[in-house]
Amino acid sequence: MALIATALLSSCSMAADPKLAAFEGIKPTCEKYVGGAEIDSVKVDAPEGKVPTASFVLSDPANNIESNLAKIKNTQTKVIREGSGPLFTGDQLVTLEYAVYSSTTGLLRGASKFDGTDAATQVFDSSSSKIYCQAISGVREGSLVVLATPANEEDPEGSLYIFEVKKVFLPRANGAVMAPVSGLPQVVRDPKTGRPGLVAPSFAKPTEFKRAVVIEGKGEEVTAGDTVTVHYSGWMWLDKLGGTFESSWDSQPATFSLNQTIAGFAKALDGVKVGSQVIAVMPPDLAYGESGNGRIPADTTLLFVIDVLGINK
Repeated sequence: MALIATALLSSCSMAADPKLAAFEGIKPTCEKYVGGAEIDSVKVDAPEGKVPTASFVLSDPANNIESNLAKIKNTQTKVIREGSGPLFTGDQLVTLEYAVYSSTTGLLRGASKFDGTDAATQVFDSSSSKIYCQAISGVREGSLVVLATPANEEDPEGSLYIFEVKKVFLPRANGAVMAPVSGLPQVVRDPKTGRPGLVAPSFAKPTEFKRAVVIEGKGEEVTAGDTVTVHYSGWMWLDKLGGTFESSWDSQPATFSLNQTIAGFAKALDGVKVGSQVIAVMPPDLAYGESGNGRIPADTTLLFVIDVLGINK
């Protein structure tokens, strides 16, 4: 009975963690990583704050020895140290420390410093970067993994990667869809990607700041001054609501401090949970005011739909 009670308490504790709750229900878009005898034979030494090294059989043509990693036909992955954060499941932005070695000679090709100063931020998706998406799909935030990719025309020696997965972000808003709010356009979403669009409103633009949560997430709450990662689309609302003037969905999620954005954007996200989608109308005094900004004319009301993908801590 004591063991059962302990297991139940542990399960409840995980479910109550907002960092994990924000990812509940996310469906994988990349198949889970696979291992193999070859990657299992690789040993990794990873001292804290230093670039990790790997030891494995290297090619030695003089003695007719072939690298054990040269035998692989498909990417193989091994978790060296498992983290406790959310799972990477595909089509997501991740922050990684990395080291890349030749699978044939063992020479280091490139690396971050593994001290938090130059980690890479990259979207691994199910199309253009499928090989890496599948290589770390099913890996938890905080994990240290080693993976080997087979030799090919572009990489005749093959590559061995060591990744420390520092941060995993949501691919899109994730949570309960809320009822439309009067006085704000209705948000619609692409069922495959989650990219938002708007139903053209039949009413005049609001003259004051107005915000509504259209998807209620379960993650941590955003507070003033946080650095956040979001997807967003912006519209100019003149006499009529125009088309989007800018959207992170055209490239990759955006990361910025709420101290370094327009007041209306920061106000729109204050107190919102990670995983939420927000629609907000920002009058000129909370946007670019009387001077405008480049493509934004003076005294323009803006509308944003924002997916909160994570807080950068």
